[in-house]
Amino acid sequence: MTDQAETTTARDKEATKQRLVDAVGALLAREGFSSLGVNSVAQEAGVDKVLIYRYFGGMTDLLQAFGQSGDFWPSIAEVIGEDPSELMDLPLAERWANGLIRYADALRRRPVTKEILAWEQIEQNELTNVLRQARERWFQELMTHFPDDEGATDADLVTTILLIVGAIHYFTVLGRLQTDFVGAAIDTDEGWNHIGSVISTICERTLRPHE
Repeated sequence: MTDQAETTTARDKEATKQRLVDAVGALLAREGFSSLGVNSVAQEAGVDKVLIYRYFGGMTDLLQAFGQSGDFWPSIAEVIGEDPSELMDLPLAERWANGLIRYADALRRRPVTKEILAWEQIEQNELTNVLRQARERWFQELMTHFPDDEGATDADLVTTILLIVGAIHYFTVLGRLQTDFVGAAIDTDEGWNHIGSVISTICERTLRPHE
């Protein structure tokens, strides 16, 4: 095989792998986890199902590839910025508030992710666990970029952050279906700017460093 032919073959392989990953996202967003299988993904991608096994080994590894893609979950850089030192130099409360606001903005930019988060509320199976584990690994990696602030505040830092993250997830999912939550706008940039200011206030009041 010539170099040009090898390059073309490699390019076709990567294009097919991407089509399969994209097909997973399209199916999850449209029909949820119950519809996800080798046959349905192959049909959505327009390829032979044997390629799922050839390129990924099966559905679990294909779903893991989707879980690592930027279409599914924000990158670490979207939360901490291209120059992490700018965020890390901020006071503890401001640092986390900024990171959480960026995280919310990143989720809102991903309509497929919002649909998947909604489906996960009603379906739990082996495949949902794959994506849950991918998120947990992502969060653990994110924490490695932040200083060890556990002893710097009276608050339970991780639990406080996770409570805010849970609210962000809920409002993000709910915003697909309705404009507000008990009067709080959750489907507009203006509404989320207000939510961001509240997140800042919560962080400032709960994550104060020791005097």
